[in-house]
Amino acid sequence: MKTKNNLIALTALILFSACSDFLDKDPLVQSSAETYYSNEQEANDATIGAYSMMQNEGFQLAPFMLIGDDCSDDCDLGNSNSEAFSWLGAVAQSLQKFDVLPTNWVSNALWSQGFTGITWTTQAIARIEGNENIPEAKRNQFVGEAHYLRAQYYFFLTRQYGRLPIIDHVLSYEEYYMPRATIEQTWAFMEADLQKAAQLLPEKSQYQAGDIGRATKGAANALLGRVYMYQKKFAEAYQVLKTVVASNQYGLEPKYEDIFALEHENGIESIFEIQHGISGTGWADSNEGSILSFYEHDADPEDMVKWHNGWSMHCPTENLVKSFHPGDPRLKATVIFPDEFFDGRIHTNKASSTGYQPKKWYIPYDQRSQIDQSDCPKNIIFYRYADVLLYLAEAANETGQTAEALQYLEQVRARARANAEDPSVLPEIKETGKDALRQLIWQERRVELACEGQRFWDLVRQGRAGTVMKNYAQTYNSIKGQYFVDGKSELFPIPETQVTLSNGSMEQNPGY
Repeated sequence: MKTKNNLIALTALILFSACSDFLDKDPLVQSSAETYYSNEQEANDATIGAYSMMQNEGFQLAPFMLIGDDCSDDCDLGNSNSEAFSWLGAVAQSLQKFDVLPTNWVSNALWSQGFTGITWTTQAIARIEGNENIPEAKRNQFVGEAHYLRAQYYFFLTRQYGRLPIIDHVLSYEEYYMPRATIEQTWAFMEADLQKAAQLLPEKSQYQAGDIGRATKGAANALLGRVYMYQKKFAEAYQVLKTVVASNQYGLEPKYEDIFALEHENGIESIFEIQHGISGTGWADSNEGSILSFYEHDADPEDMVKWHNGWSMHCPTENLVKSFHPGDPRLKATVIFPDEFFDGRIHTNKASSTGYQPKKWYIPYDQRSQIDQSDCPKNIIFYRYADVLLYLAEAANETGQTAEALQYLEQVRARARANAEDPSVLPEIKETGKDALRQLIWQERRVELACEGQRFWDLVRQGRAGTVMKNYAQTYNSIKGQYFVDGKSELFPIPETQVTLSNGSMEQNPGY
């Protein structure tokens, strides 16, 4: 499933009855969508199409990079040497300061694309479920994928905007202006989707080679565990994440840096990745290349002779660098240091505001498109096995299963230790105090998952985003976190256009 296989033409033909905005007034049901799912091939093509919204720049830019990392203490924007700063800098800085307005286009981009994905997957469930023209095994797989994907779209939206309208069927015109559900109902809807997906989906090893990248039973259970963790349902998270471990479908890559190499995409540690490849279709959302890799590549003007560089908008901070234990090999796999010789050249990092550049999403020059700098063949890792182990460590600690928590934590640290030049670094943690161990697990998450778009969301989930970001602003005299308001800034505003179009049925988030 690495390539789109006529996905662009297919999407244009059906469009799954989707609108560009959730609250647009055009009817959601179109005859092409009603009649398209007539056989297995059409249902397969339509299901593959439901993945495509996640490849879009607008869907990824804020959640993974500008909010997920740049709004945290882990990463910052590039400086004025970056071409992107002139047009993106002010918009992104408003996110970092937490004085963002409901008209911020970067923050708003996720809304319409997420709800389009929800519309597509809901349409697929309605048309494929019970369709006797499709063999039962394939029908179950396609419906399972749609349930998984709908939950994932809801997860992205809920994490950023809070409670949402529940779309569990193809909407009629009269149902457009439904109010937002409670946050409990929103999470419960995701839980039900993922439980259904886990029942229907095959394990990772049961897919054929051509289906690599599709949702699996393990992906559904892993995301369900994450949904529980965000709600502090630690006992439920512990139980479902244990099934991911017990499935024996996943493991840790022996070498930490291999997780992020193109040759190891969809490998043993991968639970779900957003698929990208060189398509040659130009700069647009129809380009399946990963533009996030281009955003984070060095924008050093002295290197323009090669011109396929980037925009330096995802620079690790000094605070992050200092958070690694001395000798931790994960630091070298995460950060490109000033004047480091890497990928055949010395990196001066002159477009970085911090002096550092990120390494995990870096693509070597000889593996990039030689035609289009935005057409990067780099999957975006949404979930990997080390994340499951650290969630399990946290859930076990919170439920009084300290010995197990230490075992899961040690698996992650042992892999890092085995990659170190000094085998005595990262000694096994023996702490048994619940509060102290919680802090150690959170610290391990920070260094293990650094620059992977999780830090801000983790801080919110842990209930300490305000404390950490206001402290960062004061310590570094930074705009980052300057106007963070507890009880408000954990969520971002609903797009102003959507509140207006709803005719009063959709209220704005508190404080905006």
